[in-house]
Amino acid sequence: MNGRNQLLSLALIALTSSLGAWISPLASQTPTPNVKAQNGIQLTLQAKINPTLGINKITPQAMEQAKLVLEKRIRGLGISEAVVTIGDHNQLLVKLPRVNDPNLAKRVIATTGQLDFRKQKKGTESELRAKLQILQTAKLQREALKNSGDQKAISENETTYKKSIEDLKSIFESTGLTGNMLKDAVASPFDGSSEILQIVLTFDIQGGDLFAKVTGEIAGTGRALGIFLDDQLISFPSVGSEFQGKGITGGRAVITGNFTSDAANELALQMRSGALPFPLEIIDSRDF
Repeated sequence: MNGRNQLLSLALIALTSSLGAWISPLASQTPTPNVKAQNGIQLTLQAKINPTLGINKITPQAMEQAKLVLEKRIRGLGISEAVVTIGDHNQLLVKLPRVNDPNLAKRVIATTGQLDFRKQKKGTESELRAKLQILQTAKLQREALKNSGDQKAISENETTYKKSIEDLKSIFESTGLTGNMLKDAVASPFDGSSEILQIVLTFDIQGGDLFAKVTGEIAGTGRALGIFLDDQLISFPSVGSEFQGKGITGGRAVITGNFTSDAANELALQMRSGALPFPLEIIDSRDF
């Protein structure tokens, strides 16, 4: 059985109700997000440094790269006649004519889209479930307190919430496998169902080899493969012992789970368009 025909059996605990579930080597196409031409919006985006991610300077080359990524994402939304220009003070100006869903367009355009795969550290096998539970509890409390007006409780919960995120990230380590090694990412129906979507990933040669290496290292150990988007854990499968040593070969994988159609298509579009070289903040939005 070659790598393309292997079935990857993964045990996944859902971090949220809308993200993560399985990975397997399957691929198909799907429509782009449903953004119909209607109204026009103009966005001003501010490039931001992020020392935590090693982004300490905004260069002209990085601005050009960001412009290309935005143009790819806009084409993926099916918006024609859009214009992206580089302005002063590390700003990008985006003019989108006739957009039906401005909020969807803003999310797809402004999300950084940094994807990377991290392996769980040795000796932390028993910690993942506990840290996930702490994070989930803090998240539920955060939602409950949001409109309470209790500023002290909100502040204390926010501290707990942020610490739980950092504690969870601390049990994973970098593998070097990132979204820059993707050739394609598409959303498609899972198991013939139009209600449940999956995201199909195709790696380049380097990414496929590294994916096989990483999955071979954690296979059968009970340790998870953490999939992070913009430094946030979105899924965390473990790999069956049958892949120990050799890993998952073939260069393809699928993330499946409780994705809505819009969420799956947005995420796939961001992945295949490439990551922005720095975070962007929408500082002005106006209709025209």
